[in-house]
Formats: sequence, C-alpha cells, structure tokens
Amino acid sequence: MKRIQKWSALLMAVTLLFTLAAPAALAAESTVTIKTAEDLAELSRNCTLDTWSQGKTVILENDLDLHSIDFTPIPTFSGTFQGNGHTISGLTLTGSGNVRGLFRYIQNGATVQDLTVMGTIHPNGHQDDLGLLAGSNAGRILNCIASGTVMGDNRIGGLVGINETGGELVGCAFSGSVTGKHSTAGVVGENRGTLTRCSNSGSINTHDLEDDPKTDYTNLAQLNSMESFDYLQTNEYSNADSCLPPLYTSQIDLHNLQKYKI
Repeated sequence: MKRIQKWSALLMAVTLLFTLAAPAALAAESTVTIKTAEDLAELSRNCTLDTWSQGKTVILENDLDLHSIDFTPIPTFSGTFQGNGHTISGLTLTGSGNVRGLFRYIQNGATVQDLTVMGTIHPNGHQDDLGLLAGSNAGRILNCIASGTVMGDNRIGGLVGINETGGELVGCAFSGSVTGKHSTAGVVGENRGTLTRCSNSGSINTHDLEDDPKTDYTNLAQLNSMESFDYLQTNEYSNADSCLPPLYTSQIDLHNLQKYKI
C-alpha cells in the first residue's frame, strides 16, 4: 500500500512539473529574438511560408546594419514584429523583382511596430510595389519610420508600396526621396486601406524633374509641400487628422507633371 502511495505521489509530481513547464516551452517556441543581422537573415529564410510566422512574436533587441550581409527580403510575415524603437539600416535592394522591402508581404492579421528602416531600393527589371518597410501591407503597421531612397515604376512608396484593403498604418513617417511613374507618394504609393496620423517630409518625383531645365522650381516646391499631407489619405473621418476627404497625392503620375510647370 505504501509503495502504491509512493508511486502515486511521484506521478502527481511529474504531472504537475509538466503542467508548469509546458506553457513556458510553448512561449519560448512562439518568441523569436533578433540580436544580429545574421538572426534577421535566418528569419527571412524561415518565413518562406506564412504559416511559419503565424502566432509568433519577433523581438528586435539591437540596432542592425545590413551592409555586411547579403540580405534577402522577408518573403511573407503573419506574426508580430516588435522593433522596440530600434533601427535596421543598410537595406539595399537592387536586383530585379516586384514587391520589395524589408518585408515583401505583411499579411492580414500581422503587426509590425516601433521600427525604423533606412536604406535604398532601386531594382533593375521589374520595379513595382516597392517600399522600404514593405512592398505590400494587409496588416497593421504602428509607429514605424522609413528614411532613404526608393525608385521604381508603379505603386512606389517611401514606407509601403501598396496598402491593401484592410491594411492599416498609424503614426508612421517617411523622409528621403521617392521616384515612380504611377501611384507614387511618400508614405504609401497606393492606398486601399487606412492611414492615420502619418506624415511625409520627403521629396516625391523630383529626381527626373530636376534634370529637366524647364522645371519650375516654385511649382515643384508646391508639389512637394502637397506631399506632406500624406496623413490625410484615409478612409476614416472620425478624428481631427482625418476629417477631410482623401487627398489623392498618392496617385501622382510622372508623365502628367507638366501641369505643375508654367
């Protein structure tokens, strides 16, 4: 009888230990810590399928410089990326390809927050849907900043190339320069979702214009000033920052900019 009680007590102790350890183990599996540029490159390799990142939280613990590695954009992301106010610099994408940025696709249900991205995107060949943070966003981007140069053809934005239906940007900003042919703007090239309290201080489509001796710089400055109102590109009119209808400055067409000249 004593032996049975002893084994019963041991079994209960093992069961209790497993019960306490299991949540911690699951939490560890669902949390990914990024400390180095190599860690970020490994994340990119793991995110080939969006199912890998579902339910995971990625925590950036340091500023990263990508100059020293051959970085490939994160193909697809469905989890939560916590930037913790850190900066990822040295992002350079020059090879051929559409939908390019630190992330290619931020999926519905995903969140990227508190992150700054600095770099240059100027692909050869295909050049659509480009942004320093993401080529395409269907999730939530909160308090993110992009700074640098983005050059392409269609749906070119400083932060995001195309903000899909249901996509949301809140408290985001861009500085630098953006050049494109159709749907080009400082924060988002083409917006089908919602932008709230976002701002642009960058130059839009001035690279080619400044090479044109006929450019009227007074009107060009006016055009850039218009782009500073990117934060009004929203489908929600419930707060003071978005109480006016959308300004379609994100749809500026490089081939129709003659109307801004005398």
